Amino acid sequence: MSFDGELRVVAELDLRPQDRFANPKGYALAPDYDVFYCSFKVNAPKASGIYWILVNDVVVYIGRAKNLHNRLSVQYGTVSPRHPYKDGQLQKCRTNAKINSILSNGGQVSFRWKACVDYFEQEHALLKSPETRPAWNLRA
Repeated sequence: MSFDGELRVVAELDLRPQDRFANPKGYALAPDYDVFYCSFKVNAPKASGIYWILVNDVVVYIGRAKNLHNRLSVQYGTVSPRHPYKDGQLQKCRTNAKINSILSNGGQVSFRWKACVDYFEQEHALLKSPETRPAWNLRA
């Protein structure tokens, strides 16, 4: 399969945005999310498509997005102070924390993407077999 772009992640590591949250409503920090996060940007197009996350050149996740730039750079690349708390953006936190851990331990993380309008169908085709589903894809 051909790709429209690829970027190796260079990030600011070991951040704790949750420590900056004033928490006026007294939200509980979500269990397992009092960890370190990272910040990075991915110059992907503002188009729909499918994307791959690679760790040390091995595909660990395949996803889809209405807007590749927003998903990769804004959602995965930034954890706001409110996100790790109950009812926050926990899936984004989980992915970002994994990326931080890998990079902090000397590993490499890359994103690949392909812009397309049939992103639901393409993602489904790539994930339909449980035997070939990447490790971070918990469900099809």
